Amino acid sequence: MEQAPFKRGYILLAEDEPTNQYVFRAILESGGFEVRIVDNGQAALEEGLRRRPDLVLLDMMMPVMDGYETARRMVADGSFDGVPILALTAKAMKGDAEKTFEAGCDDYMSKPVRRRELLDGVARWLAKAPGEWMPARLERRGRENGFGERRAA
Repeated sequence: MEQAPFKRGYILLAEDEPTNQYVFRAILESGGFEVRIVDNGQAALEEGLRRRPDLVLLDMMMPVMDGYETARRMVADGSFDGVPILALTAKAMKGDAEKTFEAGCDDYMSKPVRRRELLDGVARWLAKAPGEWMPARLERRGRENGFGERRAA
């Protein structure tokens, strides 16, 4: 029996590059996910508050508000608690993973992303109970003042 469309979850994708938007949408929708695309971090915050996603895919380099600041804000106010935030980065430089985690992302993928890697990664995160990963996010949030700055000891 064929899977009904959009049965697997609602994904908010923040990506400013039209070709990447097209590719990500095609892959995710073929995997049964509903996808809402926005082209900057500010729009991601607004859309995510309007309709709570099951998962956020967040490009790190966007206009208006980059992915790092977007992740910080998503995590700081708690509105996205229980929603995995996965960074998408074209730069696979040393330290990039740590930088995305410090901003509040729960995981990251390097672009270009392969179809199977994307679908498996999204499915893996959606299958996790928030109790498996939220404590790490809350602990990171507790070390910061909500704007990515370390709190004084």
